[in-house]
Amino acid sequence: MKDKTFLARWIAGELSPEELERFKTSQDYPVLKKINDASQNLKAPTFNHQALLIQLKERNTSQSRTKVRKLIPNWAYTAAAVLVIALGLLYVTTMSSHYETGYSEQLAVLLPDHSKVELNANSQVAFKKAGWDANRTIELSGEAFFDVEKGQSFKVLTDLGMVEVLGTEFNVISRDTYFEVQCMEGKVRVTSNVLKKDLILLPGDAVRVINNGLEEWKFDVNATNWTAGETTFYNAPIAQVLGALENQFGIKFDTSTIDLNTRFTGAFTHKNLSLALKTVSGPMGLSYSVDKENGVIHLNSYHNNP
Repeated sequence: MKDKTFLARWIAGELSPEELERFKTSQDYPVLKKINDASQNLKAPTFNHQALLIQLKERNTSQSRTKVRKLIPNWAYTAAAVLVIALGLLYVTTMSSHYETGYSEQLAVLLPDHSKVELNANSQVAFKKAGWDANRTIELSGEAFFDVEKGQSFKVLTDLGMVEVLGTEFNVISRDTYFEVQCMEGKVRVTSNVLKKDLILLPGDAVRVINNGLEEWKFDVNATNWTAGETTFYNAPIAQVLGALENQFGIKFDTSTIDLNTRFTGAFTHKNLSLALKTVSGPMGLSYSVDKENGVIHLNSYHNNP
């Protein structure tokens, strides 16, 4: 096997039929096949190239000092090392990339085709780099703004629904039982178990699925959104608004005395917690007090106050 890439091509299934038949008739094939079969059980995520090289070096040093009859020829050890490393490289090229944000964090991610994803606070995305151009699929939990380059179909998968586009700008929220999509540019297709058919959104169209119900509305595509430091809502359940505040500022609300089904239309800034609280609580007829010891903001309706 003078071809240094032969074993790697064999593992990847890239040998021609003629090469594979010749290889199967060689005396090396049975041993290499056993090594390859055993290598399939390796746990790639904990693979350590440096440790492997050290172990091989120690093994060779030990063998040079002790005269022991070798049951496996030297070339087999080399082949094993090549196989393991090749398998590790194959794993690396197919593994998923994962990005996430914590409370009060935002993150911009550049995808392999130069599409962009901006993650809002407390959100995460995952995708496979290998074969990305042919399978542009990304998994989302939380909220993200997408600016997609033209190309093959681009899909965003969430627990509550799927969004499919060809090249556009749109925002997706998928948290617990809440799913929302807003289209800023181009065209998107929205699929969900709740929908009886796929929905096509054009610029300015928005849809949400909440409590197994569907809601549609229009919005101003030129309005400021969360990527510019201001989160905007249209007739949104106050529970979603408060959740967005928690994610953005890393705070916790006590909502035990308020009606979480009430709706809110408005916006809050990301730059000032006090101003954000007043912007939301005032129009909703809510008062609040801060429990600094426990890190909780207690909410109460004005009409519940003594």
